[in-house]
Amino acid sequence: MRDWHIGAARSVIHTVYCTFTFSGRSRAMEVVYYWLASMLAGFLISFLRAPLPWDVDWVARSASDIVLGLPFFALFARRMHDQGFSAWWTLLLLPLPLINLYQSYRAVFAVRNPSWLHEPGPLDGWVPWFLGLALVLMVLFLLPGTRGPNRYGPDSRNAAAT
Repeated sequence: MRDWHIGAARSVIHTVYCTFTFSGRSRAMEVVYYWLASMLAGFLISFLRAPLPWDVDWVARSASDIVLGLPFFALFARRMHDQGFSAWWTLLLLPLPLINLYQSYRAVFAVRNPSWLHEPGPLDGWVPWFLGLALVLMVLFLLPGTRGPNRYGPDSRNAAAT
């Protein structure tokens, strides 16, 4: 059991360390480990934000979401490489945090303009498409990689074993 914790911790540290490294390959378990670690960190950060005023809290929450979500871009690029695809597929991730930021801005600052909650927003019709995109991306994150080396590097499972 202890080896599992050490492996998970190393995986999360590697993901954070490689936040701006879009080359190479990553295992699917790195996605799972980082996702769990970022959820735990977000939960702990929410306790620190609790005493803040609502508008400062929104800025702090948005900043923490960006900081915790930033490594996913490079991780997704390395996952695409592991499956033999180009890292340009990472551009599919861009709409999701931007939509989240816009929707949270709209909801939080509706205090100043309550009609925002009742008027349709410019992105409301696109929400089902973005949810579908999120589901497709989640499947791509978790698909197994190609066995053996490919044009993006050696097999990430062999590298993880050593």
